Formats: sequence, structure tokens, C-alpha cells
Amino acid sequence: MATFIYEAYTREGAITHGEYEGATRDEVVAYLIKRDLTPISVDALKGQGGGGKGLSLTLFERVGPVDVMFLVRNLATMVKAGLSIVEALDILIADAEKNIMKRVLQGAQAMIKNGQSLSKGFEAHANLFPSIFLGMLRAGEASGQLGKTLTELAKYLSKDYALRSKVKSALMYPVILLVASSGVVVLLLIFVLPRLTKAFASSGVELPWITKFFLGLSSALTWSFLLDAVIVIVLVWFFLYFRTTRTGKKFFFLIISHTPVAHDLVKKVALVRFGRTTGNLVASGLSAVESGGMSISDAFAKYPDLFPRLLISLLVVAERTGTLSEILITFADFYEEEVDNKLKDLTATLEPALLLIMGLLVGSIAFSIILPIYQLVGHFT
Repeated sequence: MATFIYEAYTREGAITHGEYEGATRDEVVAYLIKRDLTPISVDALKGQGGGGKGLSLTLFERVGPVDVMFLVRNLATMVKAGLSIVEALDILIADAEKNIMKRVLQGAQAMIKNGQSLSKGFEAHANLFPSIFLGMLRAGEASGQLGKTLTELAKYLSKDYALRSKVKSALMYPVILLVASSGVVVLLLIFVLPRLTKAFASSGVELPWITKFFLGLSSALTWSFLLDAVIVIVLVWFFLYFRTTRTGKKFFFLIISHTPVAHDLVKKVALVRFGRTTGNLVASGLSAVESGGMSISDAFAKYPDLFPRLLISLLVVAERTGTLSEILITFADFYEEEVDNKLKDLTATLEPALLLIMGLLVGSIAFSIILPIYQLVGHFT
């Protein structure tokens, strides 16, 4: 654990300071967001590790959402204060804790000194940053309102991070429950059933099919623990790799979007991110494209399964009043409350369902053990 000093905006726009003990900067940021505070800076006290700073190997470093959020927030503050982009990047490079971020900022600064724009400097590392980050940078430079655009982008990134944190927190307990229950089942198959195999084999009693099934599964798991470890490592690696590919993302989205319990939640989360992203892009200066003379509301109305009637009605009003960005952001804020309600419903449904499933599985294993024991007792009496 380390002590962090933080600076953040309150809901009223005032700046507050404080200290918080946490393992990582991400934990401190999550704590601030839960208290409706917008982080400005989070720094570990000198002489402390800062939550994993010792692993400075670039091979294991990555640019996370918290890193991008602080980068945008600090850059916006310095640009609005009147510093040039090169001067602002000098300060950010000096304060960068991660080697990968330092190299990215140095590369962007070098491109700016050679006459390129800030967005071009970050586009060289497009795989490290969300697409909205690059899109709003380009729009802010084109409109001459880079400071304002960066401030709005910082707010967007903070709210998007808060939304992700809510979803992860809500699903944490069901995941822990699933892992713990699976561990109990594996322990039964590896340590309990093998001890009964010899007794059942020497008894001469015909075993029921359920017992044969679990004994076969137990034999497969205990045949080679080294092979089990290799298979688990390969499966975990494949899962982590596959979910980052385009095909993997489509595959997992297809499964989740067709799951009855999670379908509505996924749709609402997508609508929140769509509304907030599009609203911020329009506000930054990007134009909303119309094709064939069709209005945006008419275009979206063609997909009633994706866009609710409320959004279509709001877009009609926005087109008449010229307030598209404000309407979209308001819609996103409204639907975020719906996401909170759906998360509560999801966890309330998942927990008893998982308990029931795992209870049935453990009960089946217990039944497969008890049934032949009764047969064995009856055989000798």
C-alpha cells in the first residue's frame, strides 16, 4: 500500500485536495469517481512505490485509460494556461512515470517541432489511444479551440471510465462466486473421487452411469497434472489473445448480446457510449454527416432494434433547435441511470442462478458418490 496525494474537481467545479492509501493509482481514481470527484492529478508520496512502479520494464507496460485521462486533463490545463504545446509536452515528459508514455510524448514533441500537428504526433501510436482521443484532437486543432476540446475530452474519458468501473464492480461478485464454486468442483474431482475409485472397482457392483461419468472425468484430470497445467495456460492465453482480435470481439459480443440476462444491459451501455461519444465529437467541431438528404433522426429510425424511440424523438428536437451535441450528451446521462438499474437487476439474477447451477453440479457429484455406496451396502446385507 502507498499513500497518494490527489487533486480533483467537485461537482460544483471547486478544486479539492486530499490523501488516500491504495495499492495503485487506478484504485485511487476509482475511489474519487465513486465520490463524484473528477481527478486532476494523483501522485504517490516520495519514497513510496506508488503501486507497482518497481516493474519498469517497458515490455510489461501499457497505456491504460487512467494514463490517457491524466494526459488529457494535464494537457488541457496547460494549454488553457497559455503554454505552447511543446512546453506542455516538456512538462509531461518530465513527469511521465511510464517509459512507454515518455517515449510516446517525446515522439509527438519531435513531430510537432518538425511542423506536424499534435494529432499527427499521437496518430503514430494510434493503437495505444482510443479513437475518440485522436478524433477530438483533430477537431480541436481544426476549430482553433484545442484547450476547450481537451477539457471536454477529459470529462468524457472520466465518465467513460466511471461507467466501465461500474460494470466491472457489478460483475465482480458473480465472477468470484463462479471461480470459487468451480474450484470446489475441481477439488472434489481431483482429491475425493480418485480415493473411491479403487473401492468401487473391487466391490464388483455395477456402477450407475452418473458415477461412471464423474469417475471418467476425474481420471482424465488426474492422469497428468503437468498436462492439465499446460492445457489451462494455453486456454487462458488463447482466450486473452482471441478477445483482442476483431473476430474475437465480434464472437464475444455476439454471445453476450444474445444472452437473455445481459442483452438489455449491453444495449444500454452501447447507447450511453454512443450518445456521449457522438455528442462530444459534434461539440468539438466535427459535422454530423447526412446522406441522400435524409436527416439523422430518419436514418436512425430505420433501426428500431438498436435505437429507442426516445432517442429518435430527441434527435428530431435537436435537428430543429441545432442542439445535437447537448441532446446526445443529455441522453447519455439519462441512460447511464438506466445502466445502473440494469446492473442491479443483472447481479440480482446472476447470483441465485449461479448458486443454483453450482449447487446442482456439486449435488450431482455427491449423488454419484452416495448412490454406489448404498448399492454396495445392500450387496453385502
